[in-house]
Amino acid sequence: MSLKIDQAFVNSFINGSFGLETDYQNLPYTPTAGTAFAELNNLPNEVSPLSLKDTNETNGIFRITLRYAADTGAITAKTKAEEIMAYYEIGSTVTYSGQSATITRVQRQAGFNEDGWYTLIVDITYRAFITR
Repeated sequence: MSLKIDQAFVNSFINGSFGLETDYQNLPYTPTAGTAFAELNNLPNEVSPLSLKDTNETNGIFRITLRYAADTGAITAKTKAEEIMAYYEIGSTVTYSGQSATITRVQRQAGFNEDGWYTLIVDITYRAFITR
């Protein structure tokens, strides 16, 4: 169930064609110095019963960590974050293999420098109903 939600977000990011190299979970990836890239993670919460008979509910955060070369300014990274946030419009849905998740909130956190990268985190909060 949550695997389908993970895949819905990964596929939607790929379909967004954001022009970034992407570091997918548990696949080999070595960043190219100075080349911007995105790291994708789903942070699911627990699954709870919504009805006694046939429906569960969950929510979570699809987190996109943007990494740009440090000391090159923040505007390019912030512009890309805004593009991604606009793509995941509140109220829109992502779907994979019959499972959908609805976007309930988008947020960009403050940028910071880390290990030679300027890092911005974009959080896409979602809610999903899962048929048992």
